[in-house]
Amino acid sequence: MEEKRVRLRGKECAVVDTSAFLVDSALQHLQNYHCFTVPKVIEEVKTLRHRAGVEVLLDSKALDIVEVARDHLKEVLKVAKKTGDIASLSEVDLEVLALALQLKRQGHDPLLITDDYTLQNLASRLKIRWRGIRARGIERRIKWRYRCTACGRVYYEFLKECSTCGHKLKREVAGHEDL
Repeated sequence: MEEKRVRLRGKECAVVDTSAFLVDSALQHLQNYHCFTVPKVIEEVKTLRHRAGVEVLLDSKALDIVEVARDHLKEVLKVAKKTGDIASLSEVDLEVLALALQLKRQGHDPLLITDDYTLQNLASRLKIRWRGIRARGIERRIKWRYRCTACGRVYYEFLKECSTCGHKLKREVAGHEDL
C-alpha cells in the first residue's frame, strides 16, 4: 500500500524538533522539506550558527512557525500519560508532537524529524511517521510502567507519587512492541 504524501510548495511536509536544527548538516537536509515547528523550538536554538540556519529556512519560506491548537496538545498529553512517555517529555516536545498530529488531522502526511527516542516512541503510537538525522532511531516501541520505591506497587500510567504510600515512583520498561 502506497503512503499518501501531501506536498506543500512542491515539498514533503515535515515537523521539526529542536534536535534536527542542531545538526551541522541540518540546513542542507531540511531544505528538502516544507518544514513546520512551534515557537518554543526556535527559542531553544541558541547558537548563532544554528540560528542562521533557521533564518535561511524562514527567508526561503521553507519553514513555518505555527502555534498548536489546545485540543491536539491535550490529546498528545493523554496518550503520553497512558504510555508512560510523559516522564521524559518536555513542554516543547509535547507541542512538537501536537503540531504533527494537528497537521495530520488537517489532511497532511507529516514526517516528524527528530533524534529524540521518546518523541519517536510516542509518534509511532500516534501513527505519525518519523525520521532521525543523526540517530538511527527506535526499532521497537516501549511501554512503560512505574514502581513505587517503597511499597513496590506497580502503575501502568504516569503518577508523580504512589497513591498507596506517597513515595516516589521509578519508571521501568513494561514491555516492547514491534513497529
